[in-house]
Amino acid sequence: MITLIILILLSTLIYFKPKFIKKNKTLLYIIFTVVSIIAFIFNDIFIFTPWIKGFLGLAIFYLVMLTGALPNWQFKKNLMTTRTELSIIGFIVITPHAIYYLIEIIKGTQSITYFAIAAYLIMIPLFITSFITIRKKMSNKTWKNLQKLAYIVYLLLFIHIIIHYSLPLNRIFYILILIIYIGFKGYKIVNNYKTKKQGSLNLS
Repeated sequence: MITLIILILLSTLIYFKPKFIKKNKTLLYIIFTVVSIIAFIFNDIFIFTPWIKGFLGLAIFYLVMLTGALPNWQFKKNLMTTRTELSIIGFIVITPHAIYYLIEIIKGTQSITYFAIAAYLIMIPLFITSFITIRKKMSNKTWKNLQKLAYIVYLLLFIHIIIHYSLPLNRIFYILILIIYIGFKGYKIVNNYKTKKQGSLNLS
């Protein structure tokens, strides 16, 4: 349940200190990059388990997912202000997990995880184009179309997690948070459709 603990801590930080991440983004990028490198090198130390097992990256990406699904609550507004920074940090901290298991696959000690590999490869262009200097060089339409690939990443990640987590409790937890996301997203889609339909009726 490490992911749950991280989710609670991150959510608390974002709710009460929404500007902290954006104000200190460069410093946080550097810190998380350095710690991620150390975590990869000393992967057998317990404190780095959230990095090597991917718990930290998953928790961050789940919050990014929720940003586009939650109603207009204050927590959503806070998430919106840090969505880009969270996406960048999420990629940084999940990279040790990806590289560690890729090496294990090459060594033959780990079976090939196609969903995870595909998800990480799609993350790379999303990560690069998250930086404002790169984004400015792209048209708004191209950038938005590229960002839609994030939904494929989310799907692949959850398929990977649900398939490969052996403990039933962990599997139930990940299925539960996926259902929560689908519930919020589904409600938003239906609500938006009803609003547009009502607007069309009013115009006619």
